[in-house]
Amino acid sequence: MKSNSELISKPAIQFLLIFCLVATIAVLLSFIGVTIGILIFKFNPHVIENPFIASPQDVEGLKFVQLITAVGAFIIAPIVYMIITSKSRLADLKLKRVNKPINYLIILILMIISSPILSLIIEVNAQVGLSEFMMEEQAKQDYITKLLLTFSGWGSLLYILLIIAVVPAIGEELLFRGVVQKIFTKWTNNYHVGIWITAILFSFFHMQFHGFVPRMLLGAFLGYALVWSGSLWVPMLGHFFNNGSVVVLSYFYPEMMENPDMSIFGEIGKNPIVIITSLILTIVGIMIFRKVNLPIQQDIE
Repeated sequence: MKSNSELISKPAIQFLLIFCLVATIAVLLSFIGVTIGILIFKFNPHVIENPFIASPQDVEGLKFVQLITAVGAFIIAPIVYMIITSKSRLADLKLKRVNKPINYLIILILMIISSPILSLIIEVNAQVGLSEFMMEEQAKQDYITKLLLTFSGWGSLLYILLIIAVVPAIGEELLFRGVVQKIFTKWTNNYHVGIWITAILFSFFHMQFHGFVPRMLLGAFLGYALVWSGSLWVPMLGHFFNNGSVVVLSYFYPEMMENPDMSIFGEIGKNPIVIITSLILTIVGIMIFRKVNLPIQQDIE
């Protein structure tokens, strides 16, 4: 009979464990969040399934539930997973290494220059026919995003940055790049396969199918950023900038709330010359990023 340590080292068991932890903790924290939301905001829990009926009070309750659930699923669950499976937790999560300052600069520049080409991919992706279920989920998630991006001053801007940018940047990178990517890299013995499987799961998880391909590409890039730099802080910063720029621009330019996936360059980002330039600069930037960090650290432990 195999020992518990031998069983827990198997990728299939590890994936089952993290899946169960995320589901269990998310449900538990969601229940707690809804309960508190009802008491404080008089939150209608039916809004979770049907956001179109949300009142202004429900919107504040929804933000709170979103925050609490995300902290549980994306931050607490990976931490519990690492406590169970690892002795050197910070090292295994790639959090001990702060990294070269140039890596942080490169990933920020890449997030900016890739915006026009990603926006084009979003537009093309949106033309793909979806099933009725996918259309309903897309409409629901789009409306939830619009509700979350409702502001009432500087304080609300910081609060929404916490909900949409800070917690997802830390939590989703801990979960997907820090845990799931590591599991699939070990399972397949190939970090490329591990990165792309994780990127697909990352995109599918968001249930926003019109942006499935660009979000998958973003997930893959963040995965390579982790492998090349050897530090989870680098993709965390990229993820934060990607989400945070949408929040800040939506605050100053409310028209962006109608299309949160639009390029940060606005209408000029649709210019063919700008798009081609974006593609070329993005490819060059990725090549520079890789070269700066050679030799690539192929961690398949």
